[in-house]
Amino acid sequence: MNELHIEYMPVEQLQHYCKNSKIHTKEQIRHISNSIKEFGFNDPIGVAGTDNIVLEGNGRIEAAKLLGIKMLPCIRLDHLTKEEQEAYVIAHNALNLETGLDDGVLFEEMKRLQSFDFTDFGINPEKFLRSFVRVQKRILYPVTKVHYLISADVNLNIVLDAIGSLKNIAGIEIESTTN
Repeated sequence: MNELHIEYMPVEQLQHYCKNSKIHTKEQIRHISNSIKEFGFNDPIGVAGTDNIVLEGNGRIEAAKLLGIKMLPCIRLDHLTKEEQEAYVIAHNALNLETGLDDGVLFEEMKRLQSFDFTDFGINPEKFLRSFVRVQKRILYPVTKVHYLISADVNLNIVLDAIGSLKNIAGIEIESTTN
């Protein structure tokens, strides 16, 4: 593994990667800038090449510009080949989208931090409150069986065959008025 060194670079020397597929809305940039104001600039920008192409951190750069920050912490990613750099841009942006949040842990943390205002970071407390209600119900009344009632007034063989194939799946029970 390569050892990373932080170097501070002027914002105007950092060049956006023209093939970056990550979308940063004005609202998200504002949320990032609010986070930087609240917590500091804690995540260095990843750059490569003599042109200082930004492989990761474009949203943070725009947020820093809003805040008037002139020098940003950067790490060099020149140890990656050109192809690896291009792949890293995609991987870095997509990996964060791969999973969600653990509702139970989030519930406990938000409950513990209820005096903290998360709205400046684009976190809607009402949205999480609705998820907390689901979490509490799941904790208090754990579901062991889920029942779905599907009513189909269809006499097509293809539908009947599809329903018939479900009978072979463990845990599925089918009641029908047909034979």
